[in-house]
Amino acid sequence: MKNKNKLKKRKQFNWTFKNGKSVHSKNIILVFNESRGKDYKIGFSVTKKVGKAVVRNKIKRRFREIITHMQHNIVNHHTIIFVAKPSIVDLSFWDIQAEVEALLKKSNLFKEI
Repeated sequence: MKNKNKLKKRKQFNWTFKNGKSVHSKNIILVFNESRGKDYKIGFSVTKKVGKAVVRNKIKRRFREIITHMQHNIVNHHTIIFVAKPSIVDLSFWDIQAEVEALLKKSNLFKEI
């Protein structure tokens, strides 16, 4: 995932959570909103409810890898945040990838190439 596509600042996260729309699945919540920038920005939120630091970092690494493979299919001009629910710990990489893709399609942020 490119550095220009990362959502980093707390202010950006809070603004997206406050003004964005959300789509849910069993293990992931997707919060998104249109932005003024020409590219998309993506952030990940994995709370302490999910597990200790090792587990949280593993989930974030998986999210980043999934987004790296899907980056050409994501619609621009949006801020996107993936929020992990505690049940995500039991899923494999491929299950998480399927859920992420389903959520992006459900929110119309996934374009087929």
